[in-house]
Amino acid sequence: MTSSAVEIAEKQLVAYNNHDLESFCDCFSEDVEVQLLLDDEVLFRGKSALRVTYAERFSHPKLHARLLNRIAVGRVVIDEEEVTGLGNGLSLHVLAIYEIEEGLISKVRFEQAEG
Repeated sequence: MTSSAVEIAEKQLVAYNNHDLESFCDCFSEDVEVQLLLDDEVLFRGKSALRVTYAERFSHPKLHARLLNRIAVGRVVIDEEEVTGLGNGLSLHVLAIYEIEEGLISKVRFEQAEG
């Protein structure tokens, strides 16, 4: 199961870097939940909210996530990334934890810091 979890994590990363909203959204379940890691704050739920959030993010032409490290265990993939091109001139150091169910990302937890 780890290889399919890694494949879906990689597929969404490639779609993210290509600003391909449809391919990106295809990687997520209809009821995906996205939250902050440390305080469990839910940022949004559902593919519709995901689409709105990332349509705005993909409007930044220089947006790019560089994979620094990846760990996969079973149906969980943890990516460490550097995200640049957000339009504010800052880069983000991001930890993203993806939970995969039935070949789709069902939950994402993020932690990020500038730099």
